[in-house]
Amino acid sequence: MEGGVMALKTESAAGQSSKVEHVHQPADVPVLATTSTGSVSADEEYTIVQTAALKLSRRVVVDLDDEPLIDTTVALAKNSKKTRRLEKQQQKRQLKAAARARPQSPFDLPAELLHQILSYLTPSEVFRVELLSHATHAHILQNERSIARKIIETRYSILSRCFPLPMCLSGVDDASRSALLHPRRVQMTEIHKKPYQHIRPIDTTILCSCPSCLMAWNNLNLILDFASFQPHLDHREPIPIIPRGTTPQWNSDLLETHAHIVERAMESPLTYAAILETHLQTTVGTLLRKTRFPAHHIPVHRHNNNSNNKAPLAAKTVHPLRLYHVTERDANGTDAFLSRDGKPSYEFPFQRDNYYSLLAYVPNRKWDKEVLKWVYYSAGGHERDLEMLRRWFPVRVGG
Repeated sequence: MEGGVMALKTESAAGQSSKVEHVHQPADVPVLATTSTGSVSADEEYTIVQTAALKLSRRVVVDLDDEPLIDTTVALAKNSKKTRRLEKQQQKRQLKAAARARPQSPFDLPAELLHQILSYLTPSEVFRVELLSHATHAHILQNERSIARKIIETRYSILSRCFPLPMCLSGVDDASRSALLHPRRVQMTEIHKKPYQHIRPIDTTILCSCPSCLMAWNNLNLILDFASFQPHLDHREPIPIIPRGTTPQWNSDLLETHAHIVERAMESPLTYAAILETHLQTTVGTLLRKTRFPAHHIPVHRHNNNSNNKAPLAAKTVHPLRLYHVTERDANGTDAFLSRDGKPSYEFPFQRDNYYSLLAYVPNRKWDKEVLKWVYYSAGGHERDLEMLRRWFPVRVGG
């Protein structure tokens, strides 16, 4: 017997080979099988008896027809003092990281984005932002030129061509400086040194005195003086009259203040932009004065001299068409409405009495009827004037 199997030999009564199989076999019942083969005699029959229970195989048979397994394993709930302490520490680190990533001030933004934000402000608003802290003051001063250039291009592109800045005498070449300070030329320009009542004379030792710079100086001072008397004009109050030959102290101080602002604008682009902003506000306020500050009594034209006829005329006669067709919608802080067809400004207001009839002073341009647009001729005037002065007053060699 080997491996718990015992072989028995039996004889068949019929003398033939036969085969016996047990199909239904419990696990704890020995296996009994009877078989006979052709290699032995026909009258012999062998029976195999299983004396011990079969051992189950350790191999796991995988049925391909079963459904795929779904992993429903979940993490165990952590509940301990150490776990809660670690979680709090992690939350603090996350909050600190988020605080570092979030901009705490405008200066944490990229420089291009910060300049783009400041370019949407008006010059007066930029000056107020500059007063917030030392950091804002230093940053705006450091990037003043680029900020002002963007503001002027966006808001005052037309006025900047109509009101150029005068040039400093230190920026003029030696030949042109000699021509400007030539004694005969100085005598010819004595008429420009006669003071206006509303403009301080130009200092020829500091600023260029060519015709273009003289006109630029007068125009910028006129902007500030015209703006200072807007409250009088809005409320229909007369402008103070200065007797001829007198110079009141209040007027001298006013002119000196305006001249100081213009001189500062030659070095500070934001100050120059603020002057353009002031003139734009003055122009819009003048054109919309009848709607913003209506008079108590409306002057009405009569058809005849009959005093009994008090009926007003049509509205279009009482309210004439505004210059540049300006409405409240155009008062958006830009000078885009000045590109429309309007009245050119050829005459310079030589005195304050001209302020009563002055609507929009926009010099250095003319309306081209063929192309239907404004043509500006202020660009390059300074260089042309210096070239002309060099021809008229050449420098003497060795003299």
